[in-house]
Amino acid sequence: MTLLKYIKIRSYEMGLVFRDREFKGLLAKGTHWLLDILGKTRVEVVSQRAPWLVHEQLDMIVKSGALTGRALVLDLKDHERALVWIDGRFSHILPSGLHAYWTGQKEVRVEIVDARQVRFDHKDLSVIVRSPTAKVLLDICNVERDRVGVLFIDGRYVDTLSPGQYAFWKGPADARVVEVDQRETTTDVSGQEIMTADKVTLRVNATGRPGGIIR
Repeated sequence: MTLLKYIKIRSYEMGLVFRDREFKGLLAKGTHWLLDILGKTRVEVVSQRAPWLVHEQLDMIVKSGALTGRALVLDLKDHERALVWIDGRFSHILPSGLHAYWTGQKEVRVEIVDARQVRFDHKDLSVIVRSPTAKVLLDICNVERDRVGVLFIDGRYVDTLSPGQYAFWKGPADARVVEVDQRETTTDVSGQEIMTADKVTLRVNATGRPGGIIR
């Protein structure tokens, strides 16, 4: 049985053509007639207004070369992460792996970072950490005012952090921040009498700071 399929692709869409479950090419804007032998041809119409192309056969689509000039393709290594801005607004963080973004409808900008630099520092940190993907890929902590953070990476002391917000990549290393309260407090300790070696009696009071420092 021989059939002709009529497909209409709008200006913001793209058609993914599969024959016998193998990717065969793209259909751009316009009307198309496809010869479909034995019902084995299928067209998936996807919107480019949502520019992230997620597909189970993405590797084959990329390998075919059909996305050249139409999409931004990223192949992130194990130690790489990517920050994605869409139309000038931060969107999400990408883990390692293969990713593709249509470039026809939206402005897509990507910044690739090395997660082996465990501490993640960025001028837009406060915006980035609010994205849902940040909680999956980053350990985020806040050092409160009047405290300092003692940073350990893989159990080794690395730095002392002043008050503020910090983020660390999950996976490459184990980062841990221990907060230390720097506020001086007075602890009421009743007077204690001690006798010196030359038989002089002294009365001692103590003022303490958290951490066991006695003055």
